Amino acid sequence: EEEEEEEAATPANDRKAKAAALKAKRDAETEEKKKIAMERLAKKEAKQRSLCNLEVKPWEEEQDLMELFAKIKSTVVKPGLAWGENCSLKPVAYGIKKICMTAVINMDISMDEIIEEILEDVFPDEIQSMEMLNMSLL
Repeated sequence: EEEEEEEAATPANDRKAKAAALKAKRDAETEEKKKIAMERLAKKEAKQRSLCNLEVKPWEEEQDLMELFAKIKSTVVKPGLAWGENCSLKPVAYGIKKICMTAVINMDISMDEIIEEILEDVFPDEIQSMEMLNMSLL
């Protein structure tokens, strides 16, 4: 009788072992697929860029804004940051104009940090304010 019980238990154990092995194989395949998908997503995100529309207001109305625009482009240079080729000048008030310009940045760059650096460290005496009006994914 003991032999029969052992023989009867063996097929059930085999089924359980096969089911466990199949589940482990499926789990490993799922993990591999997740890993590949995450790598693909990371590559895609690394390539993503944003277009930022910016507004720069000077301290004085006599300030040469085209020169200031050129100085911003030539002074603030970072990997992943590309300033727009052109800008436009729009009236604000009392003869003062503002610079409307664009920049393209990679997703790993903060435009807020760039603006803060420009206002506090690079051009504190030439730029009164600089704002990002909007940002859109390219």
